[in-house]
Amino acid sequence: MIRAEKAKAECVTLLRFAFVGVSFSALFSVLSAMVINLAIAPPFWTNVVLFSLCIPPAFLAQKHFSFRAKTLRKNAFLLYAATQIGSVSLVSLVTTRYVTYDIRMDTLVIGVTVVLAAGMSFLVGRLVIFSHRD
Repeated sequence: MIRAEKAKAECVTLLRFAFVGVSFSALFSVLSAMVINLAIAPPFWTNVVLFSLCIPPAFLAQKHFSFRAKTLRKNAFLLYAATQIGSVSLVSLVTTRYVTYDIRMDTLVIGVTVVLAAGMSFLVGRLVIFSHRD
């Protein structure tokens, strides 16, 4: 019975993690598109700045809502930021290096890469950054 309760708690944590990730991704996407189009800002630097600005509130949302961490390990925020930068770098690398210009294949490749990056981010968050110390 305890094992089933732990599995259910992990599923709830994963769903919360996904909710926060999708929410911040949507916010970032909308803000980027608005700034690039309305302010005629350079896309690369706009994305770098806005992505960087999303990291601190996303960290707090993951800490308090997703993982409900009461205590953090030393340098937790830096580990989180590095994980996010690693994730976006992986997706960017695949996007720029392995695009085939076949919409079905590109959607599959980018989609799988995003899911892998999110999975890596969840595991690092769950096992390292926001690990339970009960």
